Amino acid sequence: MSDAKKTRVLLVSIAPPQNDCGVRVVLHRHLVERNPFELRVVTNADYYTGQPPGEKISLPWPLHRLRKTRFGPQLAPWLMDYENLIWTIIVPSALDQAIAEFKPDVILTMAETSLCHLAAKAAKKHNVPLAGLFLDWFPVMQGHFGRQWTQDLLSRRYRELYRQCDLAFCTSDGMQDVLGAHPNCHIIYPMPGRHRVPETVSPPKNGRFRLVYVGSVQNFYGRMICSVIEKMSPLADLEIIVVGPNADWPAEILERAKAKGIYLGFKPPEEAATVLAGAGALLVVMSFEPQHRLFMETSFTTKFLDYTAFAKPIVLWGPEYCTPVRVVRRDGGALLVAAPDADEVVSACRQIAGDSALREKLSGEAKRLNENLFNPDRLQNIFAGEIEKLAAAKK
Repeated sequence: MSDAKKTRVLLVSIAPPQNDCGVRVVLHRHLVERNPFELRVVTNADYYTGQPPGEKISLPWPLHRLRKTRFGPQLAPWLMDYENLIWTIIVPSALDQAIAEFKPDVILTMAETSLCHLAAKAAKKHNVPLAGLFLDWFPVMQGHFGRQWTQDLLSRRYRELYRQCDLAFCTSDGMQDVLGAHPNCHIIYPMPGRHRVPETVSPPKNGRFRLVYVGSVQNFYGRMICSVIEKMSPLADLEIIVVGPNADWPAEILERAKAKGIYLGFKPPEEAATVLAGAGALLVVMSFEPQHRLFMETSFTTKFLDYTAFAKPIVLWGPEYCTPVRVVRRDGGALLVAAPDADEVVSACRQIAGDSALREKLSGEAKRLNENLFNPDRLQNIFAGEIEKLAAAKK
């Protein structure tokens, strides 16, 4: 289909579609890899390269410049409060101009704490239907709020945006439960990639059962992964291999993990696929830390969906209240470890390593998830189909 016949979608997002990490990958897989729409982007991301085509907007120049100076870290909470609460009052002329020139059929925005609210105001101002992606509960995420007291206010605005959307996509059942009823809401788990699974992979030469983790290695993810590394490093029967960018671990653990070949750093998808294919089991982690409870109840980790393409046993390490655990309780797909002690992960790996029937069962469940609930074609059909319906209804 030529661009002239495609639905015109203006993506207004703090995260432009890029095939690297986090929500950027999800947007890239939906909007760039599969290319269902004529797409333009409006973003305030400093790293935006102009691809896909679009417009970069930012705070007033003096404040944007101040963020880059040595005073930026001290002023960061105040500047973020300005961005979230003041900058979002009036639609910037650059966004008005982008809408006037592109004439979108739908404005698509990723719900967070700042730019999405400008998208909602612009959609109303220009009488363009608004679709929202509710992927993570950004109001409680470090770096997306300023001073602590604003979190409740930002969460209320997040819920208000949900009600303003003509179409809403929730990343999980938990997100939909917390946000509540909506006349046009659909659950779309984070879009998995198109993985080329190697046909033949040699097992580890050391004879150990290998647990592999590919994903974020910072903050609570990093703390959990470090605890598993510390438990497994002395063992003769198990090992863990970790792939992910910018680990923020204690220096001693990081250096030791690099030296022993435990931490491999970032790898592009095709190289990461080889590591995943050589695993005995794959690890998904969700935080047990109380301050992250709302985030765990609503988010859904992309790596879980990516893993299922490899039809390997999956170990899901997370609290009972997190959404991936709820899915596994209902549909299977992983061996659950619902206690925070890393010793429980060690026990789960030994259980899988020593039980061929369990390995076969878990591999089959992962394969079924990939073919059904997590099927990327199914998820894309919902996403693109509902946006096209919205555009058609407003014409």
